[in-house]
Amino acid sequence: MNHSRLNAEHGSGMVGTSAGFLVFLLLMFAAVQILFNLYATSIVTAAAHDAAREVAGFDASTDRCAAVSGAESRFAEALGQYSDAGHVALEWTCADPDVVRLRVVANHPTILPARLSGLLSLGHLDRTIEMRVESLR
Repeated sequence: MNHSRLNAEHGSGMVGTSAGFLVFLLLMFAAVQILFNLYATSIVTAAAHDAAREVAGFDASTDRCAAVSGAESRFAEALGQYSDAGHVALEWTCADPDVVRLRVVANHPTILPARLSGLLSLGHLDRTIEMRVESLR
């Protein structure tokens, strides 16, 4: 056996192991980020749907926009610190007597490096919720 050849390759597995571990960590971070984005999207959408339903069910049909402030406060309560951090913005359209529209824009925080976070399009939420107003005839 040639000992000089063994000494020349000593530690060469460390480079491959380190590179493999780095790729593994990036994939794990990406998986965690995707799961967080999906969870945050579900929670924000559900809270926005509840807020739009509350405004659509407001009794005073002439001034439905009066219920917006109460619905926004319950929306912020439902989201807790996520809403307090300023990740979510709401835009109401309640002038139509038959439909209440709520546009929700959210930018989810990221744990990925800046170059990789742009590759995941799940970090931005932009939805419009339309809630029809029911009335007795």
